[in-house]
Amino acid sequence: MPPDAAATRKAILEQAKKEFLSHGFADASLRVIAAGAGVTTGALYRHFRDKNALFEALVAPVRDEVIRLFGQHTDEYIRLLDSQGMRPMWERSEWNMQTFIQYIYRHFDEFRLLFLSDQTVYEDFLHMLIQLEVDSTLRYLAEAKRLGNPVRILDEQELHMIAGAQFSFLFELVSHQIPEEDGLRYTATMERFLLAGWKEIILA
Repeated sequence: MPPDAAATRKAILEQAKKEFLSHGFADASLRVIAAGAGVTTGALYRHFRDKNALFEALVAPVRDEVIRLFGQHTDEYIRLLDSQGMRPMWERSEWNMQTFIQYIYRHFDEFRLLFLSDQTVYEDFLHMLIQLEVDSTLRYLAEAKRLGNPVRILDEQELHMIAGAQFSFLFELVSHQIPEEDGLRYTATMERFLLAGWKEIILA
């Protein structure tokens, strides 16, 4: 992509983020975005076929990284089960949660868009996070039980309700735009609360 085209694309994305955050997806105006970026609507369409494509360009990389992080952490915990049991999961869960929260704050605007993405293909983002947690937990518990660890296997619906309560915390951080310093402190408190709760319901 030529330098001027790359600069134009960047300007469009920056204006689009402002417009989506200010007005939401449905009410965002491509004409306003184009004007703010200093281009015509025709030039905008040469970079993005429609408003959905523009929104996707802003949030898809973040969504994809979240999916990758979930898979990476679950795979690591399962890999360590055979040699170290469940101890690494209990010991590292707070660090992983803090790491995830720091990632959210590095991409805070994108998470605001994802959590408030009505009328887009991303409107189920919160549900996706919950389902990732459910699937990861079921995978981990099944392997832990297979290896002889004394665990209780919760059914999927029960896990979904617990994970929903857990991820409402993230939604609150983002939707209320909690400052990062406070958010990290609240996360440490929440993780201690969750760790005690998970131990109580999982360990047989």
